[in-house]
Amino acid sequence: MKLGFIGTGNLATAILKGVVTSATVSSDEIAIFDINAEKVRSLSAELSVNAFESANEIVSKCENVVIAVKPKDMTALIESVSNDALRNDPLIISTAAGTSTEKLVACFGYDARIIRIMPNINAAVGESMTAICGSPAVTEDDKSFALSFCSCFGKAMQIEEKYFSAFTAVAGSAPAFAYMFADALASAGVKYGIPAAASQEIAAQMLLGSAKMLLESPLAVSDLIRNVCSPGGTTIEGVCSLKETGFENSVITAVDKTVEKDRKMSGK
Repeated sequence: MKLGFIGTGNLATAILKGVVTSATVSSDEIAIFDINAEKVRSLSAELSVNAFESANEIVSKCENVVIAVKPKDMTALIESVSNDALRNDPLIISTAAGTSTEKLVACFGYDARIIRIMPNINAAVGESMTAICGSPAVTEDDKSFALSFCSCFGKAMQIEEKYFSAFTAVAGSAPAFAYMFADALASAGVKYGIPAAASQEIAAQMLLGSAKMLLESPLAVSDLIRNVCSPGGTTIEGVCSLKETGFENSVITAVDKTVEKDRKMSGK
């Protein structure tokens, strides 16, 4: 098998659907396993992928293995499959937050080829921003496969692992911050009489368009802000209010807290 998944939670399912839809790996070359057997049966039927009966079978028979379990379950899982991994030597792709490649290699007990990725929940709509880094044993072909794999569900970039905690905050956790901003805008629209569904759609489309402008415009963010703010106009009033009430500081503090938590999880 070309690709195996251990774990079929929300993020893993979003990634799996992206891979199948893109046809980067043929569905008949994909295998999945989860302790939730019903979820495996359902996904197998929906996506025409193979249902395996154990994590050991995935590690033994697949060239590339995505481990998408919670960080607290990672050590026990690796201990249970390490012997099979040593014999087959698959490329291991881990989605676990706060779990370094160094720690993962130590858990496997041999010089395993480990790619650590940090996607976000927007993989579900094919718009994740994913970071990639690898252990010393990872080859250029491994990195190329990982980039191609992650590009199935959004954009991907290689970064040094020392930046992963910051990336987790700015890309992995920040969708929740963006949803909070959209919810606050939608609530403000309702306050002024716009129906709730319409207000949410307005806020969402505004975020989508603003993100597209950020990605495609050659202008700096500060210039984009200025372009919306006519002298003496309405927008500059709102911008000044956000600055006065600590909007920027609140965002940076949220990132600080997220980075701090990620570093605690990784033991740094």
